[in-house]
Amino acid sequence: MTDEDRREQAPTPTPAETVAPPAAGPQDAPTTTTEPRPPEDAVAPEDAVAPEDAVASEDAVASEDAVAPDEQEARSGDLPPTPADLPVDHDDREHIVGLLQAAVSRGLIDTLEFDRRSGLATTARTRRDLNGLVVDLPLEHPDRARARTAAESRRRATPPPDDTRAAYAAGDTSGTVALHATLGSVKRSGAWAVPRRLEIDGWMGSAELDLTEAVIDHEVVEVNVDMTMGSVELRLPPTASASLDAVSATAGSVEDKRRGGRAAGRPHVVVSGRVAFGSVEVKGPKWWKG
Repeated sequence: MTDEDRREQAPTPTPAETVAPPAAGPQDAPTTTTEPRPPEDAVAPEDAVAPEDAVASEDAVASEDAVAPDEQEARSGDLPPTPADLPVDHDDREHIVGLLQAAVSRGLIDTLEFDRRSGLATTARTRRDLNGLVVDLPLEHPDRARARTAAESRRRATPPPDDTRAAYAAGDTSGTVALHATLGSVKRSGAWAVPRRLEIDGWMGSAELDLTEAVIDHEVVEVNVDMTMGSVELRLPPTASASLDAVSATAGSVEDKRRGGRAAGRPHVVVSGRVAFGSVEVKGPKWWKG
C-alpha cells in the first residue's frame, strides 16, 4: 500500500473536533506602549514659566525685599530732631527777654505784650518756642545776636584804654534811656555814660546802677521807677546828692542808706515813681572803693 492510499483511508476530522489555537495570555501581550501625541493645533500658554525661570524670579523678589539691618533700623526709628526742636537753657531764655526789652524801647511792642511774651519765654522748652516770640519783630536772628553778644562780652572783658571815659563823654546823653527788669536783672557799672533821664520798670526783677565811676554830664539826673515785686539799687559817688520824696511805696520800702549823705551835692539824683512789694535803695560807694 502506498502512501497515497494511506492518506485516502485516514478519517477526516469533523468541525467539532477542530481544536482552536490557545488564547494569548497576559504574558504574551506586547509590552511596548505608545505615548499619546498632542494635537497639532495645541499651543503652549504665553505665561508658562520654565522651572528654572520660576526659581530665578523667586530669588529676585527675595533680593528686593531684603534690607540691611541698619537700614531697617533707620526706617523704623524716629527721625533726628531738627535744630528748632533742640532744648534751650536759662541763658537762651534771658537772651530772648533782652530782645523783647529792646523791642519795647524801640516802640515795637507795648509793656502788656512784653509781659505776655516774656512770661512765655521763661517757660519755653525748645528754640522753636523762643523764636516764635520774636519772629514778627525786625530784630537780629537769635543765633547771630547771641554770637554778637558773646563777642561784645569778650571785648568788654579786656582792660579798656585810658581814653574810655572821654569816648563815653563824647556820646549824646541828653535823652531818655529805658531799662526793663522783668524776671531778670539789669546792671550798670564802671565807666558808663549816664543819660539825663532813666526809666526803670519791671516785675520780679532787679536793677543795680553804680554811678560811682560813671560819666555824668548833667547837674541833675532823673530816675523814674515803676517796679513790682522787685528792687532798685542806686550807688552814688561821694559828691552826689539824692531826693526820694517823689517815690510812693506799697508794701515796700524807700531808703537812703548813705552815711552823711549830702543834701545839695553834684550831681543831684531825683528819684520818682512807685514801688510795690519791693524796695528802692540809695547807697554810697562800695567800702573797698570808698
